[in-house]
Amino acid sequence: MLKPRHLLKLGVLFGALVLGHAETAAAHEVTDVLGRKVEVADTVKRVVLGEGRLISAFALLDKDAPFQRIVGWQNDLRLLDQHTYNAYVAKFPTVKDIPLIGQASEQSVSAEEILSLKPDLAVFSISGHGPTEHSPVADVLAKAGIPVVFVDFRINPVQGTHTSMTALGQALGREAQAKAFLGFYDQHIKVITDAVATLPAGPRPSVFLELLAGVWQAPGHTTGKSGMGELIALVGGRNIAAGVVPGALGDISVEYALKADPDVYIATGNRQPGLILGAGVGADEAHEALDRVLARPEFANLRAIREGNAHGLWHDFYNSPYNLLAIESLAKWVHPELFAKLDPQATMNQINAQFLRMPLQGAYWIDSKPK
Repeated sequence: MLKPRHLLKLGVLFGALVLGHAETAAAHEVTDVLGRKVEVADTVKRVVLGEGRLISAFALLDKDAPFQRIVGWQNDLRLLDQHTYNAYVAKFPTVKDIPLIGQASEQSVSAEEILSLKPDLAVFSISGHGPTEHSPVADVLAKAGIPVVFVDFRINPVQGTHTSMTALGQALGREAQAKAFLGFYDQHIKVITDAVATLPAGPRPSVFLELLAGVWQAPGHTTGKSGMGELIALVGGRNIAAGVVPGALGDISVEYALKADPDVYIATGNRQPGLILGAGVGADEAHEALDRVLARPEFANLRAIREGNAHGLWHDFYNSPYNLLAIESLAKWVHPELFAKLDPQATMNQINAQFLRMPLQGAYWIDSKPK
């Protein structure tokens, strides 16, 4: 956040950065997820991430050294997904020394700190925990001549993954890597959409996807028509909140959920006191956490929970190109017969083998058992 006492320092930093950018070598144009044409240096060496969790995209593009360009990031990964943060630190110890530009909110981000890091590029999401298009921080960087590429894995996850990975591949000189991953991604998505297209007309299985179950301040935090709600529709499900939550995120009452009595219940999580899933998490720990979440009195009597049609999903799939694994898991839960041969674990193994140096290892999705 900008404060009056920082204006003089910002002025000095502006001058130095503008002079430095005036001497910059060749650049090329990148189109980001907002359709903005952004001039990016041909060689990008210093990147600031508006959210630390965006490192998942860099792990796919800069496979051998995902942090080699990262000179600053927010602290959201450590604060909101400690398991993943610890896994990265174990593999790449210098991660813990990356300067912080803020914590886990847009308001905490310091434009002054970003400018002091002299980045070639800043990568921000269009929504979430960091600076967005209309953030004062984005305005400061624009005036200082620092290119900002906006990405989206959160609001329109499938199309956003395409546009975002393409833009980042172009910005980082990793077009081939982006194209390879997106080819893999599209091939797997097509299997699902082709199968869903064969379903007869009629009611679709109803789904209640509760975000951060047991962590959010009240039960019923969920997804609407966009965000992960888009994924429910993609796999042939009917999101019970789609008619009352217009955007990616919102809340429904306990009474609304009980009246809807969905066919499938899915909780997301990544930390205590809710569902524990993600890097390094064992199946037993995940099952115990899911049992605790499902035992909450608010939703324990849902038919889906009583009959064993309840599941857990790693929360951070909602803001990651790894969302393909969430899509395949959702497909199996919503239409188990149609997708009996679909194997998300095999897909994860392929992603690990082909695209990642630090593999995804741990329980990222989990099934309950009938009461």
